[in-house]
Amino acid sequence: MQKVHLHSCIVLAATVSIWAPQARAGDEETAARITRQIAPLVTFFQPDRSKVPTETLVDSLIDGKAARTQLFRLESLLRLYRRAFPDLEKYRREVKELEDGLGDYAFATDSVNFARDKFNRENETQAPSAARKAEQEKVLAGLERKKAVARRVLTKRVEKSRLGADLPQLRSVVISRFAGWSPSKDLAYVKVELQRLLKDVRDGRFDFNRLEDGIHEFRRRLRWFPVLIDSLDGLILVRDDPPMACAVPALKTLGESEVAKHRYSNPPLRFPATRSCPISRCLLWQVVKTTNDIGNLKDEAQGNAAIAAALDDDIDVAVGNYVTAEQSASARAMRAEILSSRALDSVMTQLSSCQP
Repeated sequence: MQKVHLHSCIVLAATVSIWAPQARAGDEETAARITRQIAPLVTFFQPDRSKVPTETLVDSLIDGKAARTQLFRLESLLRLYRRAFPDLEKYRREVKELEDGLGDYAFATDSVNFARDKFNRENETQAPSAARKAEQEKVLAGLERKKAVARRVLTKRVEKSRLGADLPQLRSVVISRFAGWSPSKDLAYVKVELQRLLKDVRDGRFDFNRLEDGIHEFRRRLRWFPVLIDSLDGLILVRDDPPMACAVPALKTLGESEVAKHRYSNPPLRFPATRSCPISRCLLWQVVKTTNDIGNLKDEAQGNAAIAAALDDDIDVAVGNYVTAEQSASARAMRAEILSSRALDSVMTQLSSCQP
């Protein structure tokens, strides 16, 4: 993972150095934290859009996950600060609109890959009959049509999006609004907002009999926490506690799992804040684990639903809320695991102890 972070820093260094304010002290620190997340997105947009074919821009946005990941980072900060600065909401909606389009296209692409991999595994176990082979080909053809539709929809969103033109304006708005926003004020505000987010995850009511509006909604809200830790770029420090000193000792075993290697378990410390707040890495492991576990369940449920829809030739059918009783039970167990671990409560306690 360290190689990935280093590569990203090298690729974006020139742009960041141009866009980020040179001074890092005082009330410029928070503004710089946000403008650093604006800068990488500027590289995807040329000042004169008429010189760049929309299809070329779309290709660059869907190439890998860099653009969507950066949109998530910026959206997370605009969500975080919109309570204090409501005029950031306009830009958050623009970022989300583009990210949603990329997400829909990614889902369509993943559905094709999910079906192809599933059929390959099935065929390795037992050679398909002619009828089954024809059924598989029908599914793949249907999913490819959906992918093509998603690409056209994304292209239209990119054509209509004002994000490229508005990013410089957003940078100016951020620098203006955060004038006088001291490091101590920033930490006081951020820790309250993070606690608000975690309480919403802990106490919110979610219908786990529905996939998109229940299970996935719970995951979305939980996922914002590790995304924010990454995006805040040194304001919330992830510390390694001494052995068996984790606020929840049972979570130390996760240090030997793949979760401990995940990028969100290891946010790089690039720009330490003047006033930072430390939280235990072992608590973050449980958040990342639950996010990943529910994400895997969601992907499988959506993949199977997409296959069923393709068999019925329903290109535009909404399949996002179907979930089996077994999947619902599994998702409930995953939520129960993180709640019973008290990882969320422990993070909130650690945030409360931070002094601005």
